[in-house]
Amino acid sequence: METIRTELPTATIAAVRATVPIKKLGGFYDTAYTQVVRAVEREGWTITGPALGWYHGTADESVELAAGFAVEGVAPGTSSQGVDVVEMPGGAALVLIHTGPYEGLHDAWARVEEDRAVLGVDGRGDFWEEYVTDPAPGGDPDANITRLVLPLRPDA
Repeated sequence: METIRTELPTATIAAVRATVPIKKLGGFYDTAYTQVVRAVEREGWTITGPALGWYHGTADESVELAAGFAVEGVAPGTSSQGVDVVEMPGGAALVLIHTGPYEGLHDAWARVEEDRAVLGVDGRGDFWEEYVTDPAPGGDPDANITRLVLPLRPDA
């Protein structure tokens, strides 16, 4: 696992936003992704990237997040039955690709945090995970690929 520093473009995402107890994240993701896909199909938008979870602040017993997909064909500020289209700011970021079960994400994020400290830069207060592979029921969790993204403060 290697953390790289890169510049990311601004993205438009369609997502369901909520504050969710950590223990209920799995159920929230399942419901939110289904809701977003239905809105995309109903409104004629186009999904342009993998499923993602965009977190704001730190996770204690609950976390504020948006679950959805990058989209095109729709402007930020649009809403459709509980699905909001928002702009995800680009800029400098640290990125790490994690391959393996989701249970390993905690350690992968610890690696990103260690690398951030070594570089002497600060995160801007949000972070996200892109679920590059779509885990199939009964599939091999060791084959899951997750892209971890830690946006940096503009002065970093």
